[in-house]
Parts: sequence; C-alpha cells; structure tokens
Amino acid sequence: MNRVKIDSISRNIPSSWDELTKNQLIFISGMLRKGLSVVDFKVITLFDFLSIKMKVFKRINSEDALCLCKTLDFLLSEVTLTRNLIPIIRSGLSRLYGPTDGLLYCTFGEFTQAHTRFEQYVETKSSSALDELVAILYRPKKFGWFMRKYFTDSPDPRVRFKERSFKRRIRKIQKVDLLVKYSVFLFFSGCLNSLPKQFPNVYRKKEDTASSAGGWISLIISLADGKTDNTSIDLVVNSNLYNVFLGLEQKSIEYFEYLDKIERK
Repeated sequence: MNRVKIDSISRNIPSSWDELTKNQLIFISGMLRKGLSVVDFKVITLFDFLSIKMKVFKRINSEDALCLCKTLDFLLSEVTLTRNLIPIIRSGLSRLYGPTDGLLYCTFGEFTQAHTRFEQYVETKSSSALDELVAILYRPKKFGWFMRKYFTDSPDPRVRFKERSFKRRIRKIQKVDLLVKYSVFLFFSGCLNSLPKQFPNVYRKKEDTASSAGGWISLIISLADGKTDNTSIDLVVNSNLYNVFLGLEQKSIEYFEYLDKIERK
C-alpha cells in the first residue's frame, strides 16, 4: 500500500491486486471494459482511488502525478487477485456465497467446471459463459450452517455443486450487475495465475495442462486410476482442489526425474 499526502490530506493507494477494496475492484472492472488508453485509464483510476475534489487533484504537479500513475502499472499486467472481495452475491431475496480466498476449499470438480466456462468467456466473451462461471462458484449456504459448522471438517459453507440446481441458479445470476460478475472473473483469473507458482512442475510443460473439457475428463479418469464408475469419479471430483494439485505436483516431479534419468543414459 502506498501512502500519499496532498497538503493536509492523506490517502492510501493499493500497490497490488490483493490490496484493492471491493468498491475499487468493481470500479476497475468497469474501467477495464471501456477500452481506454493507458493514460486515461491511469489518470481516471488515480482520481477515483485518491477520493479528492478535482481542484485538489489539479494541484498535484506533473512529475508527482506521473510517479503516482506508475504505481498503478500492476492493474495493466497479469491479474494476481487471490482475495475474494465479493464473498456474497445478492439476487432478489437470495444470497449466494462464494469461495474463500485462493479457492482454498473448492473441490477439483468445481474448479474444472469453472475453468471450462472461464476459457469459454475468454474466447467468446459470451455473457452465458460468465453467468455459468459465477453460478458454479456462488451457491447457497448449507442448511443449518450456523450449527453444522461446529461439527464438520470442511469450513466451506456452500452446498455441494449439483447439476440439477445449476440452471435455476444461472437465472438468478443473470440479474446480477455485470461489473460484479466481471469482478468474479478477475478473481478466478488471479487464482488461476497463482497456481503455476505454487505447482511449477504441474505447469512445467504447456501440453501437460488440461485446457479443455475433454482434457479435464481425461485427467479425472487418470486420477481415478482409469476407473469410470460413479464412485471412483465422484471421489476425485469431490476432492479438495489443492490436495489434487499436491498429488499432481508429486507425480510431475517423479515424471521429470524419470525423464532426466533416461536422458543421462
């Protein structure tokens, strides 16, 4: 966080994605969708972040303004947001709860479903793909969670992802502000970008990563030891995302060690 002082006014300006507030994230979502020039983007964003009157803003000399604008470069590079700044989405009388920071308690199946919609949205900019992405990640709270949370090993308050309630939830998400949904997209993007740093061997080769629905299905069957019965598949799909990636990381390490041995022979 950068501290800025203008006359007697002091303000904090975020220096990374994870230092944004919820309102700042939604504002940035709107700015990124406008297709502004880099200069206009930075100046308008700086003015919003400082929350000062225009006459005060104009008193900032050009050199200081340039330095302040440079601190916002992170917003135009890779998204690194892993804090879920929108934990709850309201649609009418419904409350839908999102994943924790970094998708920590997401299941592997939920992640693969969301990842497929994420790629669809990146490729097509389809509003339906974005709605589905949000509807996968945001779900109602488990019945009686205020008591059940004391008797379960999972701190995730959301009900398990189920196809039969998916379409009904999509209809609720369609009513949600587009900028809120795009903010969820940015959060998921940041979590995706964090995975190669945590599991470098899984992402060591581009072709080793699953980038399509077929790729995920093949990987799930592989993790289920080639079994395709519902019990084996459900075991993988409902496993914690990070537990699966830890296992994949270990297998990747063993695989590359094996390749190194072959090359040395």
